[in-house]
Amino acid sequence: MSQTLRLHRGDPLPTDAETAARNAAPESADAVLAKGHPWLRFPSKLEAAFRVDTLAPRRIHLMACGVLGAVGVGTGVLNLRHLAPDVDPQAWVMLASWMACCVLSLLMAWRMPVNWRRHWQLEAVTASLALAINAIIIWVATVTLGDVGFTHVTTTVIAVIYVCIAARLRFRWALGTAVLSFAAYAIFVEGASPYQTQLVRSHINFLGLSSVFALMANYAFEHRERRTWLRHKLEQQRRTVLMDASVRLQQLAIRDPLTGMLNRRQFDTELELAWARAAFTHQPLSVLMVDVDFFKLYNDAYGHPAGDACLIQLSKALTCAAQAHGGVAARIGGEEFCLLLPACALAQAMDAGATLCDDISAARLAHCNSPVASYVTVSVGAAQARPAEGGTPLALMAQADLALYEAKASGRDRVCAAACEVAVAAPVVGAGSADGPILPLPPVPGATYAATLAGGFRRLRFPAQQEAAYLAHHANSRRKQLAVMSVLGMLIYNGYGWVNSAMFSDIDQSVLLMQLWLSVGVLLLSAVGYRRRMHPLWREGLYSVFTTAVGVFSVWVLSHSQQMSTLSYIVCLVMIPMFAGVGARQPFWFTCLPALITAIASISLFNPVGDAQAMVMMNSLFIITNITAYTLILAYTLEHGARKEWLFAQIERLQREALELTTLGLRQLSVQDALTGICNRRQFEDDLEFVWGNSLRAGRPVAMLIIDVDHFKRYNDGYGHPAGDRCLKQIAHMIHQQAQSANGMAARLGGEEFGVLLPDSGIADALQWGEALCAAVRNAGMVHRFAESGHVTVSAGAASVVPARHVDRVSLFAIADEALYQAKRAGRDRVQSLDTRDQAKVPLQNTGT
Repeated sequence: MSQTLRLHRGDPLPTDAETAARNAAPESADAVLAKGHPWLRFPSKLEAAFRVDTLAPRRIHLMACGVLGAVGVGTGVLNLRHLAPDVDPQAWVMLASWMACCVLSLLMAWRMPVNWRRHWQLEAVTASLALAINAIIIWVATVTLGDVGFTHVTTTVIAVIYVCIAARLRFRWALGTAVLSFAAYAIFVEGASPYQTQLVRSHINFLGLSSVFALMANYAFEHRERRTWLRHKLEQQRRTVLMDASVRLQQLAIRDPLTGMLNRRQFDTELELAWARAAFTHQPLSVLMVDVDFFKLYNDAYGHPAGDACLIQLSKALTCAAQAHGGVAARIGGEEFCLLLPACALAQAMDAGATLCDDISAARLAHCNSPVASYVTVSVGAAQARPAEGGTPLALMAQADLALYEAKASGRDRVCAAACEVAVAAPVVGAGSADGPILPLPPVPGATYAATLAGGFRRLRFPAQQEAAYLAHHANSRRKQLAVMSVLGMLIYNGYGWVNSAMFSDIDQSVLLMQLWLSVGVLLLSAVGYRRRMHPLWREGLYSVFTTAVGVFSVWVLSHSQQMSTLSYIVCLVMIPMFAGVGARQPFWFTCLPALITAIASISLFNPVGDAQAMVMMNSLFIITNITAYTLILAYTLEHGARKEWLFAQIERLQREALELTTLGLRQLSVQDALTGICNRRQFEDDLEFVWGNSLRAGRPVAMLIIDVDHFKRYNDGYGHPAGDRCLKQIAHMIHQQAQSANGMAARLGGEEFGVLLPDSGIADALQWGEALCAAVRNAGMVHRFAESGHVTVSAGAASVVPARHVDRVSLFAIADEALYQAKRAGRDRVQSLDTRDQAKVPLQNTGT
């Protein structure tokens, strides 16, 4: 028995992502995506592929950030000249050297040969330059005695945020840069006065907290980048697998399971296409209808396995004949075949048919029961049409069918032509396949999402329908996240202020108490927002207003202080909108509100007194401006990444669903008989293998019936193939209905032969089922004036065995087949089984185990 694709009708398709991930290899993208990658590291092969795929875009990004960093350092140097005019001249030499190293690094990276480029090179250069500039700043702080210049050391946080947010170095590089910068500041920077000591303590707190926020953002960047890359890779793999499966199943759907030729469904499609081409080119189109002479007698004499082998050998000759004339060959049912010959006139088709008859006769396939010859022969009917002048494909097939009957009536083993060309005619009722042509695979859906993705959505806004779906998808998770972040944010806000209260000790306690009451109010309103159902954008806006209120109120509170340390402390205010962007993951436009208004309030509400305070204020505003810009970059990048990932997820979902539906449809076609709609031989063999295995394990019997329509050849010859097709459909429907009532499986094995499997059934059950079927067909009253009974009947052979390891399932088929022949010899219109003595004569197929 030929091996077929395991496609059981009850088996679910493997669409569950988690199940697939569990069954996937540990190092596959599927398994890694399901398991997660919290350490930002893939298995070796995936990691190598990730680095290769991201090398070029990372290189461009880091070079652009290098230029941005150089400009930022230049601006900071100008600010330093105002803050610390008495700084050691060596500092300027060091800064000039840093600038030279930066420019040289960018030039070397730009000119580096492709085969020399590695993923770590620019990462290391960027981290080294950031550490170098922080080392210079820290060194300047250690040699500067003035309070004003000492405050400039706070700018070390800019380099850390730059590395984490702007350059978006890989997390381990960003973590190393942040930790080393923090450690260097904490170890080497010491205040020379109580004021400076106080500043150092406050700056350490600020540097630590801002570094944590920046590292959280950096981790989110890399984690999302890796996850998006995995989704891309997994989608490519899944699409490739599904496309390959669809192609294989499409081949199964258009091929006859026995011979491998095109089946009737696909032949109808090819005929329609050839007809359209011939109509366009004004060329003729010919068809050869081929029938194996007295093949029923061949099967009776040699058995079905030998009959199958004969059909396979004949199919090769037919395929070669069709290909020699640029056409296609198909098996349209049983021992009937059809050849489609484009651009062939009737004379050429007649020559092709004669050559085909000669070639098959020359093969000398023994046929002892044939009245024509001692070997297998075929009869051929030829017909021609000119589609440009009218007619229909069905009319062409009907003409070829009539020509075939003429060849049979003339003595067989010959070719005959239709009496006339096909003219304009009405479609022949009942002719052809009931099924339409196989449609090509549909275009992959998700075009609207792909268009949005290609457009870049730089304004962070989708088309209305997609935007609504995006907000609805994240609504519940955002509601919970904002509630948690409100509580956490207020705890950090009040705790940080309490730890650093010495920086603004001259502020009245009643004012600070108002700050605490504001926090309580924010928490209460956040609880209301969590409990109430509202539009996602309203909830985001409410949180943004709360954040803005906290920022502005904090500026107002700190503006009551006259201490110079307060002007240095106000840089901490940028952590309020930064927390909204990093912790709460507020959308970009909602992060802009607290970030910009807090920065504007800082500029507007503080009034420094004296040159010293003015210079400290200038330094603080420089840091606030930089960190605000980085906060907005952070918020934009995070939201853009989240929206991009959502688009990819939607495209992936739609593509997967479409491909799975296509695969499911093609799977149905591949196991379905094109004419009758019930299962075909391929599925029957697969069902037999499946049932046999289950029965073998359970020690239960399995029954089979082979059913044959009595004198169907006469029916076809007398009424024509269209009527014969209608008859087969009606009988197939009855067999299918009867099989379902007994939890059986029915299939058309070929021509007018059907098979039924009855799991867990003995011979008595099989005989009872067969009698019921024979009675149902008999009582249907389908007229058959060319049979002795006057109506259509069926014969059936029944068999039942208990599977054993030393017996092959083919033996069940052989016993049922022999029982069918006994039913025919006994007078037809009955079901028959073999007794123990006759069954012993049937050769059993040994598995060899």
